[in-house]
Amino acid sequence: MAGAFVYFNGSRDGQAPLSWGQRAIWGAIQRLVPRDNALNMGWITAIEDEGIGVNTTIDRLIETVHSIVTRHESLRTVVGFDDAGEPYQVLRRSGEVAIDIVDVPRENAAEAAAALKERLLEPGFSYATELPLRVGAVRCGGYITHAVFIVCHLATDRGGLNPLVRDVLLALAGKPLPPLDAAQPLDQAAYQGSAAGLRQSEKALRYWERQLQDVPTQRFGSVVAAQEPRYWNAILNSPAMDKAVSLIAARQRVSSAAVLLAAASFVLTKLTDRAESVVQVIVGNRFRSGYADAVCPAAQDGLCVVHVGESSFPEVVSRAMRASMNAYVHSQYDPSALDSLIDRLGVDLSCSYNDRRFDSQSPVTETSPQEVRDALPATTFHWDPPLEKYGARYFLHINAAPQAIELCLFADTEVLAPEAMERYLRGMETVTVQAALELDGLLTGS
Repeated sequence: MAGAFVYFNGSRDGQAPLSWGQRAIWGAIQRLVPRDNALNMGWITAIEDEGIGVNTTIDRLIETVHSIVTRHESLRTVVGFDDAGEPYQVLRRSGEVAIDIVDVPRENAAEAAAALKERLLEPGFSYATELPLRVGAVRCGGYITHAVFIVCHLATDRGGLNPLVRDVLLALAGKPLPPLDAAQPLDQAAYQGSAAGLRQSEKALRYWERQLQDVPTQRFGSVVAAQEPRYWNAILNSPAMDKAVSLIAARQRVSSAAVLLAAASFVLTKLTDRAESVVQVIVGNRFRSGYADAVCPAAQDGLCVVHVGESSFPEVVSRAMRASMNAYVHSQYDPSALDSLIDRLGVDLSCSYNDRRFDSQSPVTETSPQEVRDALPATTFHWDPPLEKYGARYFLHINAAPQAIELCLFADTEVLAPEAMERYLRGMETVTVQAALELDGLLTGS
């Protein structure tokens, strides 16, 4: 295996406390150790197949890596530790990034790229010594056909991958990068430590405290003997749910995200015998000034309390929409201050929810209730391998899938047995499909 090095020299270096987004990710990393490599993110760019260029040399890839590392300071930021063991961010002005190069025949290029990605993804990052970017390349006959990029989650989140991938594609094609109007992690930390930043955090935490004072401290009912391994992973793929959610969203004039949150909340209250659904929703925060093009971790938890009780599902959809907007507005704060608040109140916030679809949502104009009903037989359910450790006792991910909604639920079997997990996911499908069929009176006989 061959290799190359990219030497960079940025405009500045420095140290600062971790930004709020970095601290949120650092907490997630610590909860997953030694499986923190599960948070690594990566992608493959097929340079020729995607029409980016032909006869791409290693020099072009070196130039691309140099461009993105000097442009986005998060990619040359590592972690330092003070005398008490507390982490802080360290921006490096200069250094090098290695590129692993695999030479293969052209017919083996795609397979080699996939294998290279898996190899680079596997090890956890050495946060104090290793730059948060790994790069690989597949070379055929002297030209690069595939570029592989692996990014440490501490350098960015899924929202930050969008501008990073855009910049990589532009640079590989030899096109100029757009002007950068985005806050870098050092600047974020400076604002967050200022009087204005602290006022913003305090306002958000007052919202959290008001919400948490009105809900039970425990989110789950009975605790049972946990399975081994303890954390199970259930996955349901539903084309019918995708169509149902789109139809309900169109009729109620809300986002599909609100419909899915309502379904998750509706079924969770029935499963846990609680009147309210209390979940932490992952908020990307990319709507905030200076964050749209920022390659950095910006996501934080938002608190979403949805009262369900004996309400109808359409009522819960409207409430979920309002609750999610409140969660988004109050989703930037000092994570350490939030931890102190939760400890003081003694509440159980081990329920998390993450809609990871971004803009991958099916059109709402071509769906009918009959199409929802016809799609039901295509639903699939399966289990992925269980885990010894996970970051929450209940964590529901909504994934993008071709013409379908994919629900991925991780749960602690001490509070949700495997059969309850399956019942939960199928319940979300049922409540949305029933609501969609009721719109045109097609529920009878279903």
